[in-house]
Amino acid sequence: MRMLDGIKVALLLTVWIGFNSCEMHYTDDYFRNSDAKLCNKLWERQYIIDNELCTHQLTFRITSKGGKGTEVFIYQRDRYGKWDVPYREISYSFDWEWGDNQYESILIDHSIDGILYFDNVWARDYYLSGYLEGEEVTFRAN
Repeated sequence: MRMLDGIKVALLLTVWIGFNSCEMHYTDDYFRNSDAKLCNKLWERQYIIDNELCTHQLTFRITSKGGKGTEVFIYQRDRYGKWDVPYREISYSFDWEWGDNQYESILIDHSIDGILYFDNVWARDYYLSGYLEGEEVTFRAN
């Protein structure tokens, strides 16, 4: 009988400790994308194209007229093993909206290229990643 009482007490303590530890876990919202995680940051990635360094920048904003954004490409040439000062900068504006209620894709209505798809989006504090028109990309918050 005492053994059964001991098991009941141990089980009760286990359940009690388990319920108290729930405060340590993140809610589902921690892992979900949101406007707050995406907007008002300068997202930047760099890559080499035609022996030039291209810095690709994106910014997303929410306005009274919906989602607005800017895309900038900055090009630099290699000069004696170092990247020279930027010689060309191209800027485009776009409208955007979340593609679904799960905030996992972004539809970008680009002023030049039309509708672009940014799928499997992960917007976190310091990086933005996904598939931009099928190409896997990662931008860092700058």
